[in-house]
Amino acid sequence: MELDRLFGGRVRSETLQALAATSRPQSAYRLAKAIDAQPIQVLTTLKGLAPWVEHVTEGWVLRDDVLRHFLRLEYRRRERVLRDEKDELLLQLGLRPSLERGRN
Repeated sequence: MELDRLFGGRVRSETLQALAATSRPQSAYRLAKAIDAQPIQVLTTLKGLAPWVEHVTEGWVLRDDVLRHFLRLEYRRRERVLRDEKDELLLQLGLRPSLERGRN
């Protein structure tokens, strides 16, 4: 699924994904650095995401647990696809994929 199209843009989708990936509040500046965007753009995006995103004293948090669950599942799916592609390339090169980090 193309999350950028679903959420209306790269900054919005990646901001939500970054918030979903952590349970700790994050500053707009830290989120901007994580997704390679301008802090003012991230801050404006965060303010427009209420009531799913809320500002607390320590930073910004994702309040919608259903959205968090969806974004985490999508992240895991994307990572699995990338891992499978990498393993396939390694096999084509005659190398053995690593079985570490939760791989079967």
